[in-house]
Amino acid sequence: MKTLYIICVLAVAMLLSACNDTLDLKPKNAYSEEDVWGDPKLTEVFVNGIYDRAVLAYKDAGYGWAAQTDELYGNFNWTNENVYVRGEATPDNQTSGSLNNWNSLYTAIRYCNTFFLNINKVDSTGNESLIRRMKGEVYFLRAMAYFELLKRFGGVLLITKVYDVTDKTFTEKRATWQETKDFILADIAQAVQLLPASQSNDMNKGRATAGAALALKSRLLLYAASPYFNKTNDQQLWRDARDAAKAVIDYNGKMYSLYGNAGNGTYNKIFLDFFNPEVIFGRVYSGLVKADRYNTVSRDLSPNGYDGYSAYNVIQQMVDEFEMADGTTFSWNNPAHAQNPYANREPRFYADILANNQQFKGRLTQFYEGGDDSPQSPYSPWNASKTRYCMRKMVDEAVDWKKQDFAASQWVVFRLSEMYLNYAEACAALGQYGEARTYLNDLRQLKAGLPAVTAPDAGLMDRIKHERRIELCFEGHRYFDIRRWGVAELGSEDAKGVVITKQPNGTFTYQQITVEERTWVPGFYFYPIPRTEIQKNPNITQNPNYN
Repeated sequence: MKTLYIICVLAVAMLLSACNDTLDLKPKNAYSEEDVWGDPKLTEVFVNGIYDRAVLAYKDAGYGWAAQTDELYGNFNWTNENVYVRGEATPDNQTSGSLNNWNSLYTAIRYCNTFFLNINKVDSTGNESLIRRMKGEVYFLRAMAYFELLKRFGGVLLITKVYDVTDKTFTEKRATWQETKDFILADIAQAVQLLPASQSNDMNKGRATAGAALALKSRLLLYAASPYFNKTNDQQLWRDARDAAKAVIDYNGKMYSLYGNAGNGTYNKIFLDFFNPEVIFGRVYSGLVKADRYNTVSRDLSPNGYDGYSAYNVIQQMVDEFEMADGTTFSWNNPAHAQNPYANREPRFYADILANNQQFKGRLTQFYEGGDDSPQSPYSPWNASKTRYCMRKMVDEAVDWKKQDFAASQWVVFRLSEMYLNYAEACAALGQYGEARTYLNDLRQLKAGLPAVTAPDAGLMDRIKHERRIELCFEGHRYFDIRRWGVAELGSEDAKGVVITKQPNGTFTYQQITVEERTWVPGFYFYPIPRTEIQKNPNITQNPNYN
């Protein structure tokens, strides 16, 4: 395998550590501020560290969000998702391990602002291209951090100043959603101008590119055009979203291409083949050092009978959403479907979900009562899936986590399939139904070999939304999609699973169960700002419906 650029974080406050003035001794385990801005290579390491906070992955970017919707159930509440699905979130219970991330994202922004404050101190002689690239990266990373805040909270404080210990008061007010969007777009524009189209040096794989910045622009503008934020259905916003998606699809002579086909068993290569042609921007974790929950993902997602953790369980609503192989809808009311619910489903079903009696790592799965992967299993039953389904998407079956529980892994932040779906959605909103169908059907055919969608114009948007739910499942989109569409309550139905009983003749029967009762609270379109932040700065207004 090629040498990969692995994002790393240096300890001791991002390399910035003060010297001991009394003894005038330089610490041996840290670098001073003078060192960081005096050596371009140390400046580069400083930039590397920002990725860790601004570019989220796995449970922080995908699974935790999915566990708050009709995709997944979180078996261990790793990201504090239960307070949301139970309707119990308040400004006072936003724990450090939650998806709130207000503090960590503003820390990332502070590091970005520190970089811009000091980058002119770096000797540019012979380092012009490096400095240019780093500036582009930091503009991109600040845009990413602000977009993560915008998704969670709406309009936020737009801070470009670097606060220090002498600052005693904080008086900034929240910007509007539109003002925050415009700020992010300005940073994206700077990043596009400064970043290369690709990182040709293998050691730089994983760094931001102009294509990554354009993909962020596409996602942001699609949100801006969507019904919840575009109350008047301004068609210009949809045109902007359409053009931004097409710009990525066509970028640099169509340098990105769809990769992996569920029909021939290669679908998961999107996530397992690092920096493949579909990946616009991804984050790779080394297999040399354990990064728990980030490069232990194959173990964490796999069933207990394989010494896995079943950390996130696919819920029945998601399972039922996958089509049949002929493109028709699955239904428990169809006797043939109900008798054998996992037979003759579309190929992505088998690529994304582990259900009962499927081949996995050398044997058939046993989610039935008393089976090796059930709650009655003799193998770590506390790690059993409550829904009797596990995730297969992103799991590398070649990893032997009994010998070593971590391995190199890739979280895909932006990929071309999303751009196809962004483009199709914007085209449909503009009444360009033929173009929307073309990109929708190209994706279905190339990824799953499914029949073309022939729905009438009035029903095409629903088919695009369905395709988005399937193609992008567990990647962190569903939570925000149903909010930007203004239908967030759809993701708050009680989480369902199934009890499977093996009959004496070897067949199985199925009984649906409720795994988790969920409560929808209208205020949960946005997260609450932690109360401690408002106590520091009373000018910050809390989001609606939080006390």
